[in-house]
Amino acid sequence: MTTSIDYEALFDAAPTPYLVLSPDLVVVGMNRAREEVAGRRREEVIGKELFEAFPDPPGDERASGVRNLRASLERVLATRRPDTMPVQQYDLLDPETGEWVERWWSPVNVPVLDDDGEVVWLVHRVTEVTEWMQLRKRRQQATDPTLDESDSDLYTRAQELHTAWMQASSDVEHFRVAMQSQRIIGQAVGLLMAKLGVDAEGAFALLAKESQYSNTKLRDVAAQHVARHTR
Repeated sequence: MTTSIDYEALFDAAPTPYLVLSPDLVVVGMNRAREEVAGRRREEVIGKELFEAFPDPPGDERASGVRNLRASLERVLATRRPDTMPVQQYDLLDPETGEWVERWWSPVNVPVLDDDGEVVWLVHRVTEVTEWMQLRKRRQQATDPTLDESDSDLYTRAQELHTAWMQASSDVEHFRVAMQSQRIIGQAVGLLMAKLGVDAEGAFALLAKESQYSNTKLRDVAAQHVARHTR
């Protein structure tokens, strides 16, 4: 006998905290484990923009949780690939006391793609490491108080390196897309030159005119010409 799986119940029973986001970063799903670590009911969060529901502490200029998480999610949207973040301090508001509480997390962001390879959902998974980070800090201070400042510098440097790596990776992805567009446009120009007996400038002008007339990106117009030729 085949038993169907209730994936909604499975998601809710998962011991790891999860949020599900739309591509415009609105919270659309939240499991029970996430409710427990955040101290928030899903009814308070679902339907809100992520950083409205989970902002940085107001007035804390050192807070980098929102900035780093946004950068990671934008990278996932651009590359359609998972992104594992370094350990993050992302403090949460205690709804009972109204105080902001120090919290540390190890986050992973994963895209959910449709049949066309487009991102339809983002899954944000966290493992809380607050106790481990605080214990580590206490041990360092007990061994040598000067290590705390050194460790803080190392953490800051790690964050800077991660930001630089994400920016460089994003630049590489943009360069790759641009190069692919140029290659397709070049192919379409060559096909029009051979078909119509015009030079490269004339062929490109025809593509540009078609792009403007149809209100379609030049790359897409070129891809259509190449696709028709290869059928």
